[in-house]
Amino acid sequence: MEKNTVEKPSVTMLGLGAMGTALARAWLAAGHPLTVWNRTPARAAALAPEGARAADSAAQAVEASPLVVVCLLDDSSVEDVLAGVDLTGRDLVNLTTSTPAQARARAGWARRRGARYLDGGIMAVPPMVGVPEADGYVFYSGSRAL
Repeated sequence: MEKNTVEKPSVTMLGLGAMGTALARAWLAAGHPLTVWNRTPARAAALAPEGARAADSAAQAVEASPLVVVCLLDDSSVEDVLAGVDLTGRDLVNLTTSTPAQARARAGWARRRGARYLDGGIMAVPPMVGVPEADGYVFYSGSRAL
């Protein structure tokens, strides 16, 4: 049997609350190179023994991967964390709870900064993430190409 040598795409995860940590662990278990960042550095450092690379800043984390997933407290947290961060050429997936109007505004904000954007909602609790039989869902909207 030949070993599968196809490299999985790298992912950056911003926000390591209960849901962000569950998402991070699912990507690590699936073999994705993962860079993580959280305002509380200890949360990112806790994932390093599991294979994640802990970034010192949100900007450093965004630089590490073409795919950036954000799971923060609220829409204003997304604005604060990504203020001044170069998003050019990145695919930004926002899983932060927001209103439809905030999602539309955030999509335009991301486009103006050179990123493609998806907005999503997680219909699961953290223990359901990465467990197919748990029947959790992630709904998303945005660019069909992305």
